[in-house]
Amino acid sequence: MSRVVLACLVVLCGLVGASAASAASAADGSWDGVNGVQHLHFETGPITVKPGQNSIDNVFVPDAQKPKVDGYIVRARPDLTYLDGKVPPVDVIHLHHGVWLNASGTSPASPAGQVQPIFFGGEEKTVFRIPRGYGYAYKKSDKWILNEMIHNNTPNREKVRLVWDLDFIPATSPLAKSITPVIPFWLDVRRGWGYPVFDVAQRTGGADGQFTFPDEVPTDPYANGPKQNEFSMPYDATLVSAVGHLHPGGLRDDVRLTRGGSSKLIFRSQAKYYDPAGPVSWDVSLTASKTKWRAGVKAGDVLSIHSTYDARQSSWYENMGIVLVFVAPHDTSGPDPFATPVSPEGELTHGHLAENNHHGGKAVVYPDARRAAGKAGATTVKIKDYQFRPGDLGLLYNKKAKVPVVAKGQSLTFVNQDDASYEWHSITTCRAPCNRQTGISYPLANGLAGTQFDSGQLGYGLAGATPAANRVTWKTPSTLSQGTYTYFCRIHPFMRGAFRVQ
Repeated sequence: MSRVVLACLVVLCGLVGASAASAASAADGSWDGVNGVQHLHFETGPITVKPGQNSIDNVFVPDAQKPKVDGYIVRARPDLTYLDGKVPPVDVIHLHHGVWLNASGTSPASPAGQVQPIFFGGEEKTVFRIPRGYGYAYKKSDKWILNEMIHNNTPNREKVRLVWDLDFIPATSPLAKSITPVIPFWLDVRRGWGYPVFDVAQRTGGADGQFTFPDEVPTDPYANGPKQNEFSMPYDATLVSAVGHLHPGGLRDDVRLTRGGSSKLIFRSQAKYYDPAGPVSWDVSLTASKTKWRAGVKAGDVLSIHSTYDARQSSWYENMGIVLVFVAPHDTSGPDPFATPVSPEGELTHGHLAENNHHGGKAVVYPDARRAAGKAGATTVKIKDYQFRPGDLGLLYNKKAKVPVVAKGQSLTFVNQDDASYEWHSITTCRAPCNRQTGISYPLANGLAGTQFDSGQLGYGLAGATPAANRVTWKTPSTLSQGTYTYFCRIHPFMRGAFRVQ
């Protein structure tokens, strides 16, 4: 994918707050209403998003898209909008993820130890907050990189902006004299990977229908190598803020602290789903640590992250489990969790968002492939112009159209003939007839037991750093029983198809 060139626009709001509000924030530990905190808004110029795009890009953030003076960042809220400022529906286009990175700084627990992740944004749109008395030390000379993945669910070209709001305290402000600097530690169940993901198959996990990575993986997911979900503290410190990231189906991120033979749960980022169907969509928010949360750690202590997903309603592919922790190095003011109880419970940073309103699944919009005629002898399905040919459910409105039929024990070959450099497609089983309206929670990868399959994302991208499978062909399992199988593209869920085994 060609590098996106970002133009910019910066709007700076004035100082806000009053003495009464300052007193209240001092009590609850937040910066809300504190006199001397600036509210800064940044946004990119138009970004062209290609049809069906699901790729990842790294771009340098121009100086005009950062604070103009040295100081402290104490809050961040990222988002994605159309050019007119409206937030697009999540089932149309969304910011799959954006990670703002400081290439001038290093953090012991940052990816590859090379850069500092300052904050991130996913479709859960968590607001990052650092409690009163602490702040991320920013220098105007810092070089920022934005790692972004904008997901276009449609075959249409779109133009959007990335936007982010920062609460900022200039270094020259009297308020800055009372701030202790913090640095970010990136905890990841796949720490060090360019695209740190794992899969959760439906009906796996424990009796509770939940699957925790890496704890419930049958074989060591790290192949007897370093435990990528663990990090050893290099010095005494106080943890002052934490927040997690999950994909749909995710239930919680847990951070545990281990010292010697003892272990304590010190933080939990809990998912709250507003979707009536439960943990099946982006209609979710996660808890962040409360403003008074602190945890004192010692050099040699081990922090570990464990991520839990629902395994009852769907298979979940390419899941993540991440917690960003802000740490005050050599600060010993935090309570020792092994001597003083530290509550792991957090609080939500926002409620239900309007862009998540369209859940889908109500109206029938495609024919039932189980009633369609079959075409024996088919060997190949071509994926072209966002259709599966033959077998696309939309084509079945033509009474002459048929679904491909293969003999039991044989396979059907799929070939992605769209632009495989960015138009990636999957063939993912969904329960027949899989013909209802697309939304953020329909369709699901919920094929019947023993009949689940997924091709991966057929297309090409940087190996290990993108979700692309780096191939364009895939064959159905030869072990499928007789019957009609429906499937969808999990990157573009409006794409549906079917084939038959007999």
